[in-house]
Amino acid sequence: MNDAVKPSFLLGPVREPIDRDVSKRIDVLRIILIGLIVLAHGARGITVRIADSGGAGPVADLMVNILNGHVDFVAVPLFFTISGFLFLRKFELTLPAYGEMVRSKFISLLIPYVLFNGLLAAWFYFVGSIEMMGSWGFLQSEGLVTKVLGLGTTPVNYPLWFLRDLLVVFLLSPVLLLFFKEAPGVGLVTLFVLWAGLDPAPYSYYGDFFAFYLGGYLARTRLPLAGVSWWQRAGTWLFVGLTIVLVAHQPLGITVDSVRLFLFKCNLVLGLVFFWRISAFPLIRDSAVLHRMARHSFFVYLAHEPTMSILQTRLLAVWKPVGDLQQIAFYWLSGLAVIVLLWGLGEILSRLVPAVYAVATGARRSTRRPAPPMAAASGG
Repeated sequence: MNDAVKPSFLLGPVREPIDRDVSKRIDVLRIILIGLIVLAHGARGITVRIADSGGAGPVADLMVNILNGHVDFVAVPLFFTISGFLFLRKFELTLPAYGEMVRSKFISLLIPYVLFNGLLAAWFYFVGSIEMMGSWGFLQSEGLVTKVLGLGTTPVNYPLWFLRDLLVVFLLSPVLLLFFKEAPGVGLVTLFVLWAGLDPAPYSYYGDFFAFYLGGYLARTRLPLAGVSWWQRAGTWLFVGLTIVLVAHQPLGITVDSVRLFLFKCNLVLGLVFFWRISAFPLIRDSAVLHRMARHSFFVYLAHEPTMSILQTRLLAVWKPVGDLQQIAFYWLSGLAVIVLLWGLGEILSRLVPAVYAVATGARRSTRRPAPPMAAASGG
């Protein structure tokens, strides 16, 4: 294909550096989104453990429905969008560049993925089972290699499916570059239709590729992301409004599953705008604490399970949250405790055993600071 003359609608790579405001907002979003993921997985303490022993209160149940059923769901597509924004903005397909990308993703994604799945499998073998996580007998019945690598199923450490899917998206990213070179708008619409119109699952490779491509599309179209624009304000209010509609879908008569699921996925896209707007608030964007925590956000993600399951098992052995107030407190206290505990542990390990910590968190050399979740998306 001759690249000498390009129509204006085709999207080439971006050479200029990322705006400082945009970079700071991406950084704080890392720990915020990881926090939402931790809270989402901790909600099983209410929806399963407490519900099975007497039932969740109506207010606690509504809180979990709003957060886990809608708000927290935005975290995964936003991570894919940030990854695509950082990687596809400048990546050009050549054999050496692709080989370097594969090598870097092997270090930053595959090694932590296999390591933390393997550590959990070793725990099952040497220590014992973990409630709601599994046991050695379960691994044997499912296949040890199958569960450690997550081949055709969720991995043994179930939240780490994201790393597996992200690695697949990176490996197949040259297909997305063809869209940028030939028909960028068609590519965006096609991927959205495949995900929102044809795929029954809220999370899938269709959705992964759409969000990843969307990030690259935003970068290559040079959409002004710094500051607060009208579309950020409008998208925020639309997300809030549609979330209310979806939470109340039954009283509102939205009973057709396909319609509700389509609206849900549209709301996930609006959620990207919502969180981007939230990140613009100075108290969030300029928070020294959030930026410091972001340095270890990848470690928090990698280790939050089985930490959450073990902590909640211990808590529920001595405390049976009854009523809305106690159950809401249980939700937030257990989630925040895991986040703070693992952040502190990351700070300690990065100082005591920096080389080991670097390997475990996907850094390519021990002199680098701990890699955040989207370090893998920088393409370098």
